Amino acid sequence: MSRWLEKKESEFNHALKSRDVKKMRALFNKVPTVDLAEFADKVDDPKDLTFIFKVVPSELTADFFTELNDDTQEALLKIFSDAQLVELINKSYTDDIVDFLEDMPANLVTRAIKFVPKERREAVNKLLNYKEDTAASIMTTEYFEFHTDVTVEDAMKVIREKGKTKETIYTIFLRDDKRNLVGTVDLDDLIFANPKQTLDEIKNKEFLYTRADTDQEEVAQKFKKYDLHALAVVNKEQKLVGVITFDDIMDVMEKETSEDIALQSGVVPLKDEYMETKPLRMALKCVPWLIVLIIIGVFSELVLSKFQEGLRVIPALVFFIPVLMDTGGNAGGQTCGLIIRALALKEFEVKDFWKVVWKEIKTALLIGVFVGVLAFGVFMIEFSIPGLIEVAGKTLTIQNKLVISTIVALALFSAIVISKFVACALPFLAVKLKKDPALTSQPFVTTIVDVCSLLIYFGIFMIFYLNGFFVNLI
Repeated sequence: MSRWLEKKESEFNHALKSRDVKKMRALFNKVPTVDLAEFADKVDDPKDLTFIFKVVPSELTADFFTELNDDTQEALLKIFSDAQLVELINKSYTDDIVDFLEDMPANLVTRAIKFVPKERREAVNKLLNYKEDTAASIMTTEYFEFHTDVTVEDAMKVIREKGKTKETIYTIFLRDDKRNLVGTVDLDDLIFANPKQTLDEIKNKEFLYTRADTDQEEVAQKFKKYDLHALAVVNKEQKLVGVITFDDIMDVMEKETSEDIALQSGVVPLKDEYMETKPLRMALKCVPWLIVLIIIGVFSELVLSKFQEGLRVIPALVFFIPVLMDTGGNAGGQTCGLIIRALALKEFEVKDFWKVVWKEIKTALLIGVFVGVLAFGVFMIEFSIPGLIEVAGKTLTIQNKLVISTIVALALFSAIVISKFVACALPFLAVKLKKDPALTSQPFVTTIVDVCSLLIYFGIFMIFYLNGFFVNLI
């Protein structure tokens, strides 16, 4: 936190404690509401915050309330009088009302809905019932829509009168008699148009929109690709039902990025911020993944148990297992991260699976050859150092050294190729199953690759073993 913010936080706490009306109002005029909300979330007793809603203009406290964390919002809703609740709701945008009601207990939702104006209640109820994480769940109903035959002059009058009550004025949406979306008008085009022209004459005939049931992550990609300020949302009948604004989609991008990072780390995404999540809840988020990884990891134990005889005959094989598993896991992790990110950015689609796989295999072959040759040389050097590596207490011959180094080098080569294939295929499989590709996290890929690497390692050993390359060591 900057010194300026630290100073303002101190002033905020002092104004709250001393009930300094003038100072608190001044802070709301100078400090962004998101920062003031962070100060407020640290206040021990939410009852103290009611002072703010009594002395600061409701136009400012409505935005301030939406920035508070869920626990603080819930506590305040329980404390607010009916009059305070009415004022808060009347000054809040519809999608903001939905945002803070979505995670509230049923009794608080019922109480709050009662005070939503009748003309907005239908919109709130509709948004609350839309499927989570879809375009409809994040849209707003505070936007400008006009019939195509409205003149530029009349449209500008309405915008001047009601512009401050809308979430966006930069894009105007046009509809026909049946409420079908037929075009958009950018604010700059509206400003410079002839006042007597109709909106139909200056509309953008080529415009973008999204369906209400579209996944919010897909909507975010559309905003990024086309550099949008707002995007229309239509239902199955192509009727305009709402609009998604840039500030709403920024929240989605942050949420989706956080979820992907959590999933790739092998953790169920946190609902609240890190510092607000209790240790028990943190543990419960981690445990499911750890259990899954332990179950998969059991197969590694089974592989080792099946090849106990080989390890007894050639104990030196054990020394190279960590190198083998680490290399395979790291190679898979590199590919997994790249594929998940590329899928998220729509750089390719599921239909491009074999193109991507072939590219990764070619890359893996090059890496595998380089690593295999390098590893062979390193292992031969290790074997040449007296007493560093022994096999059953016997001195290794040149042939023994060459054979063991070859086995490990071939296993590393194979493990890299297999790990990159697995790491490439799993995210595609997740998308095919309509799951988040981030579910195929690096820990998940690494654990699967570990099992495959051990099977490859001991498989190559058995080929050499059965062909009599270790007869002198038995």
